[in-house]
Amino acid sequence: MASQDAALALAQDPVIAKSAEAYRVFMYLVSRLDFENYIQVAQTEIASDLGLKKQNVGRAIKILVERKVIIQGPKAGHSYSWRLNHDYGWKGKVKNLTAVRRKHLSVVTTNPERCTKTKDMFSEDS
Repeated sequence: MASQDAALALAQDPVIAKSAEAYRVFMYLVSRLDFENYIQVAQTEIASDLGLKKQNVGRAIKILVERKVIIQGPKAGHSYSWRLNHDYGWKGKVKNLTAVRRKHLSVVTTNPERCTKTKDMFSEDS
């Protein structure tokens, strides 16, 4: 899926459409992308920067994880790390994006039931 298709899917998603906070949190997370789409920011920081309650940020993140827009990774300190699904954008070298897409395609092709396990994007051996 190209980024434009993913953006359209996001705009048309009825669950996200009902939550302006999910969209705001998504835009905030995109603004904080590190290379290879990693994101490390505490929910309290997001809440403070956006003027939201921490509970609302948590609910928005839950929606984004359920919709596979972001992928929850391991805890780093007191907060989780995240990774933006590469379909929604990419920060890094194109050759690394190509490698991630090939790896994902390989997982889907050889083991289709694993495509629902979104944490695999954090694993170096999956």
